[in-house]
Amino acid sequence: MNFKNKKVTVVGLGRSGFAAAKFLVRQGAIVFATDASTRSDVLENACFLKSLGVQAETGRHTAPFIKKSALVVTSPGVPKTSPALVLAKKYRRPVISEIELASYFCKGRIIGITGSNGKTTTSHLVHRVLKRAGRKSVLCGNVGRSFLDALPDIDSKSWVVLELSSFQLEDSPSFRPRIAVVLNISPNHLDRHKTLEDYVSAKERVFLNQKKTDALILNFDDPVVRKMAMKACSRVISFSKSRLQQGVFSDRGHVVVRQNGADVRWLRVAGFQLKGSHNLENIMAATAVACLLKLPKKSVQSALDHFTTLEHRMEPLGKIGAVQFVNDSKSTTPDSTKAAIQALRTPIVLIAGGRDKGVDFGRIEPLLLEQVKAAVLYGEARRKIASAWKSYRSYQLQEDFKQAVERGFSLCSPGDTLLLSPMCASYDQFHSFEERGETFKRIFEELKCRAPAY
Repeated sequence: MNFKNKKVTVVGLGRSGFAAAKFLVRQGAIVFATDASTRSDVLENACFLKSLGVQAETGRHTAPFIKKSALVVTSPGVPKTSPALVLAKKYRRPVISEIELASYFCKGRIIGITGSNGKTTTSHLVHRVLKRAGRKSVLCGNVGRSFLDALPDIDSKSWVVLELSSFQLEDSPSFRPRIAVVLNISPNHLDRHKTLEDYVSAKERVFLNQKKTDALILNFDDPVVRKMAMKACSRVISFSKSRLQQGVFSDRGHVVVRQNGADVRWLRVAGFQLKGSHNLENIMAATAVACLLKLPKKSVQSALDHFTTLEHRMEPLGKIGAVQFVNDSKSTTPDSTKAAIQALRTPIVLIAGGRDKGVDFGRIEPLLLEQVKAAVLYGEARRKIASAWKSYRSYQLQEDFKQAVERGFSLCSPGDTLLLSPMCASYDQFHSFEERGETFKRIFEELKCRAPAY
């Protein structure tokens, strides 16, 4: 697509929007950039873009910045209610995502991975498996670099492992990966999508443009995901923790691939460092990709055996006395927190809270009654979470995150685990889940320094 002298407006000047604006300048476009925020990083990005000849505004969205352009590129964090996008609709300007824009220029073959939970881990697994097998792999999207920033490293031999959020997919009308993966669906981001149906529709965009020569990998244990097979034009490959007539499943300590009526034991589960039922699903999804690409079983086993927990995802920090600290800051839904609790075998004190995304916190209550001895709820969502729990009463409320962690530690006994698994977005007190996780780590180190020697 030729953008030379085409007027384009970029909405949002965070990581994604900043990358889009720089890229469009290099393509010869006449670029306008608008962001309602006055955060320091936004102001710095706007200043840099102005040095490139971009017209940039911050602290507001004004009509001329939308009206004079032929196309609007939006960042995933910009809500549909943003004045900029409302104006784009009013003036009938097409709106696309940074993902859609990058796909126009991508020379490589895309593996698009999405789901409510586990997509970051699965993306890393697929990337690691490809590299161990000697294939060129570039990891980007909702993890690490933006897709646009990664384009210089992508050639015709590359596999692009692209983690995709619903926000990125909803404005990607022609996006088409060679391999699409949908891991699971649970209510999430309903503050933005409003209904579960709209959220599912956004996720389905990962495969709706695929052709018969493409492949769609689906978790058949998830009833919502399983129904997607009926909408697919591409080849469907299923995975499950139960035996399948065709596909990838787990059986007696192995990940098994069943094709043409024959079972092939692909991987030994005992060697995996990633534990938990949810991680087994992620591993099976990665195995399905490996089978499609005919990667050597030995290299796949080696890659998965050496894969350890990612930062902020069930990350063990160590112990203070006999109390284990686990950083699961990436968990921003009740279902991901449920998986975290189920993966632990010790009594748990849970730290949860942050900014509500419109989900049902009551979903997790039965598991709390079984496995969580106490919970400390913090931040904007603390009272909403508490009100959703009708029977579980072993919780305390704290507004401040640090106070919540310190209070949680005081409730622990030797042998307990203090688990940060928030069920919420981080944006009430932090810029990202990474910042929240790093803060948890610093508090851990401070508590460790103050603790008596054992």
